Amino acid sequence: MDYLIARFVHILLIAAWFGMTISGKQRAQWFARENLAKAAPPEIYLRKASVAGSLIGLGVIASGFWLIHLLGGFDAVPWSISLGFAASLAIVLIGALMIGRNWKKLATRRAAGAPQAELEAIAKQVGLWERAVQLLWLVALVSMVFRFEL
Repeated sequence: MDYLIARFVHILLIAAWFGMTISGKQRAQWFARENLAKAAPPEIYLRKASVAGSLIGLGVIASGFWLIHLLGGFDAVPWSISLGFAASLAIVLIGALMIGRNWKKLATRRAAGAPQAELEAIAKQVGLWERAVQLLWLVALVSMVFRFEL
């Protein structure tokens, strides 16, 4: 029963975490193009997205550890589970270092009144990193669902 609960929680968190990346490029472009006078302060949006992404990402990693523990530890699971786990850790790093940094840069440059072209270039960088994360999601999904063994 613990395994089913852990797997349900893990899949639910993965869906939420992946869902955050689907519209990342569009959200960044919208944020870059939106009239600053009409919008809420950028810090509020960034704080909410950062906290949600961090909590969900940590939940995915924790539930993954829980599942691996229930299956007997890293020595007992196929190498593909470890590959998917490594891809998830890479997603966390890219999210924290590259996507988060570019979002902060976008917010500060926008608040400073940077030209539209510069803001859209930063938004494009956010979108490129979101696509890289989606490729890593594909690696994690395929490796964990199909559990390759050599």
